[in-house]
Amino acid sequence: MKKLLFIIVLLLSCVCTMSAQSVVALAGQVMTKDGEPVIGATVQVKGQPGTGVITDADGHFRLNNLKTGQTVTFSYIGYVTINISVKKNDERMRVVLSEDVKSTDEVVVVGQGTQRKISVVGAITTVSTKDLTTPATSVANMLGGRVPGIISVLRTGEPGNDFSQFWIRGISTFGANAGALVLIDGVEGNINDLDPEDIESFSVLKDASATAVYGTRGANGVIIVTTKKGSAGKLSINAKANVGYSYSPRMPEYLRAYDYARLANEAAASREMDPIFNDVDLALFKNGLDPDLHPDVDWHNTILRDHSWNQQAHLSASGGGQVARYYMSLGFINKEALMKQAKGVNPYSTNVNYRQYNFRANVDVNMTKSTILNLGLETTIVTQNYPGYGNSTDALWQAASNLTPITVPLRYSSGEYPAYGSDNNQISPYVLLNLTGYRNTYRNNTKIRVSIDQDLSKITKGLKASVLFNFDANSNINESRTKWPTLYYASQRKRDGSLDLIKKRDYQSQAYGNSVGADKKYYFEAHLNYDRVFGQDHRTSGLIHFYCEDYTNSANTTLLTAIPKRYVALSSRLTYSYKDTYFSEFNLGYTGSEAFEKGHRFGLFPAISGGWIPTQYEFVKKALPFLSYLKFRGSYGIVGNDRVSGSTRFPYLYLMGTGGSGPWNAGTGLTETQIGSNNLRWEKATKVNLGVDLKMFNEKFDMTVDFFRDVRSGIYQQRASTPAEMGLPSLPWANVGEMKSWGIDGHMSYKQDLGRDTYLVLRANFTQSKNKVTNWEETIKKYPYQRWTGVPYGIPRGLIALGLFKDDQEISESPRQQFESVVRPGDIKYKDVNGDGVINSDDIVPLKYSSVPQIQYGFAQEFNYKHWNVSVLFEGVARVNYMVGGTGYIPFINKETGNILTIVGDQRNRWTSRDISGDPATENPNAKFPRLSYGANNNNDQSSTFWLRDGSYLRLKYIQISYLLKKPWMQAIGMNSATISLIGDNLWIWDKGDKIFDPAQASGNGATYPLQRVFSLQVNVSF
Repeated sequence: MKKLLFIIVLLLSCVCTMSAQSVVALAGQVMTKDGEPVIGATVQVKGQPGTGVITDADGHFRLNNLKTGQTVTFSYIGYVTINISVKKNDERMRVVLSEDVKSTDEVVVVGQGTQRKISVVGAITTVSTKDLTTPATSVANMLGGRVPGIISVLRTGEPGNDFSQFWIRGISTFGANAGALVLIDGVEGNINDLDPEDIESFSVLKDASATAVYGTRGANGVIIVTTKKGSAGKLSINAKANVGYSYSPRMPEYLRAYDYARLANEAAASREMDPIFNDVDLALFKNGLDPDLHPDVDWHNTILRDHSWNQQAHLSASGGGQVARYYMSLGFINKEALMKQAKGVNPYSTNVNYRQYNFRANVDVNMTKSTILNLGLETTIVTQNYPGYGNSTDALWQAASNLTPITVPLRYSSGEYPAYGSDNNQISPYVLLNLTGYRNTYRNNTKIRVSIDQDLSKITKGLKASVLFNFDANSNINESRTKWPTLYYASQRKRDGSLDLIKKRDYQSQAYGNSVGADKKYYFEAHLNYDRVFGQDHRTSGLIHFYCEDYTNSANTTLLTAIPKRYVALSSRLTYSYKDTYFSEFNLGYTGSEAFEKGHRFGLFPAISGGWIPTQYEFVKKALPFLSYLKFRGSYGIVGNDRVSGSTRFPYLYLMGTGGSGPWNAGTGLTETQIGSNNLRWEKATKVNLGVDLKMFNEKFDMTVDFFRDVRSGIYQQRASTPAEMGLPSLPWANVGEMKSWGIDGHMSYKQDLGRDTYLVLRANFTQSKNKVTNWEETIKKYPYQRWTGVPYGIPRGLIALGLFKDDQEISESPRQQFESVVRPGDIKYKDVNGDGVINSDDIVPLKYSSVPQIQYGFAQEFNYKHWNVSVLFEGVARVNYMVGGTGYIPFINKETGNILTIVGDQRNRWTSRDISGDPATENPNAKFPRLSYGANNNNDQSSTFWLRDGSYLRLKYIQISYLLKKPWMQAIGMNSATISLIGDNLWIWDKGDKIFDPAQASGNGATYPLQRVFSLQVNVSF
């Protein structure tokens, strides 16, 4: 009986199972990501040989009598096999096969096209887009410490201005156009307007071989960004949203009223002056009984919040089929500053706010089997808001650092608003923020791009042509609604006890002002590409490229400057390789410029490069089995630059205009306004690069190192040696400047698999860029060390400090310092550089390093365990200095104004006479601050090594902890996956300075918006 029951249950389960497995059919088309049909692809049921079909001439297939739960495989030679589980009847499938790319066939983006990575002999760094999808205001802020060859600095954390300035391989010219060229989809663009989520590929071109096809535009390196395009297949939707909590990790701390007043008395006593404040004043500052005349205001606390919130979102959709493919995206950034607007004062916002909106649409249409039409539309809209005074927050930070806690109260008890003077540095930051109205800015950039790619294989195999036209338009509107309250200052009371108010600024009712601007650029390029393999061993390629552009700006309002600025260039490239072992490349650029007179407007700029891969030899593979890949590269080339500093155009012309006439310059007549420089020629850069690419241990270890040298000649300068007796209205330009730069950059990485879905990746990169001015046009100097020639560009100059004077005897035995009539013990002692027994401006010399780092490096770690991922990035700089000093740092330099840092209040940090302190130990010879002065002290205030600080630092730049959520229930609602991330930016810093300000912006001495520490929660969802 039990056996019978068992058989009945088994039969019933089989019947149920058979009924659950519905019979369905699958049909559709197999294609590549470009929509081309895959002819002859195999489509079959997995595990059942002989049950498949072959796609027809249009890539179509059909399978009948399938059961749900079965798996169908799609395969074709040279493509990655994919498996699809049968779930339901579907007769309109689009199956997209991806090419199975071998390491030797991996493609990278180069100038005006792509090349197989193995054949690249120029210095090109490809950046993973994964490293560029973190929360950030700009892509430029992500480059420092991540990309070898990039030197970058970020000077402010103010929303809308917190964009890094960067140079490829450092600063290589002191002329105009020292920055890199940024190309977005082949067209010059603003990297700060680019949404990182839209990036498909990111390449940095660094040497002459890589940049030669861009002519003069590529003299300082090129960044090539390719945005995402649609791929054939079903609709794919991706969304990202994050919210960030932002605050200032380093803020200057200033003395409060009582300590400030005590220190002011010490400063006065140090110079044998009467006390600034009596005992009654000190008592009132301490107990706060007279807030009008003895206030104690913390201006930072008055105008600043503890934190601010930022938001960022991005939405994209892509897909398509055989005829057309599309990619569309929307992006949004919202950032508010830390300013604390007073409640109830204004019905409008006076806080700093930055909003950016991005829209992008890329559509590719197969007009024929050999013709593809590409349409691109990109729009960026930026709106910014500021307080009524100034176009940034600098005025607020300057006022907060300049107004002491005792200068003026927040508001007088009688209701009037205070000011010490009429200058913004002497006006309360509370007034500047809340009572001066507001300003807003609107900016729009729109690019419309049309290109056609034509396959000319019918003429000869490997031949392709393309043309591109781009229209680029910018517009901006700046509006201001400004006002001023009546401002007063009171230093005493009248006999009746009321305040004796003195008017410092008159009332101004609300006034409106605006300015508008616009510019447009037409850009056209055409190029012919040839890529062919002969007999499997010989590969050759060629490129002929032509471009021209026309630029107009509404700011140019004169007859001469209103002429459209135009450029035209023709360039070419020829490559050859043998057995993927020997490589050669020749580039030639022919570029025209308006800066030179007729007959000299075009320049010819060649570049040659070569490479060798010894690991292609069998004997090397056998002798060094651990060595997976080794390549040696070298390049030499000349590139040109025609950019003249400022707005100078047509510098070869002699210009006439109206001006003074007669012996006393009293009348009006015709005069020369510009002396023509008809001998101007191209500024030239001779670039040399030697590189090594290395992979070991089955490509687990990857390293690239490049050594480079850049020699500039013919840099444009105005002739400083022209004597004034010639009476020229302007100094002529000439190719007289010379400069050289050199250095090393590279990266290494190591990846170790630790099991299924578990791995560890270690990365590091390093850049060092040195430079030296080899000729600077200047007047004759008294001493050689006073010349700009022979020293690094941008290096600060000052006196060499030898410490502090110990006593009067040391002062009498030292060379006489002429900056101040009386020098006392505790004042700064300087070196007599020229040995003439006197310290004066003749002893000012070049100091150590500039404010732009010579060295920038980064190292990162990524650990992945199943659905968890942790990434960490450290970024650092070295060989960089900054100078401290001025208001807010040197105590009492302006007497009544200028805050005092709390570190000055610490007796261990300042030199104080034993006559004042009663303790000989306070005469500290190693003090950070010299003997105090109440007012400027021309001896101690000199720019010198005493105030020079080491700007090196190591920053814990970034930590991201992510979890990938991918569950079966998500498929039911159309969701593929979701990633939740917690991200920290600028988490910690180790530096050698005074640790008061962030070393990247410390030269601002507290008068700049501080760099922010940001914690973000981010969610990425794909459908």
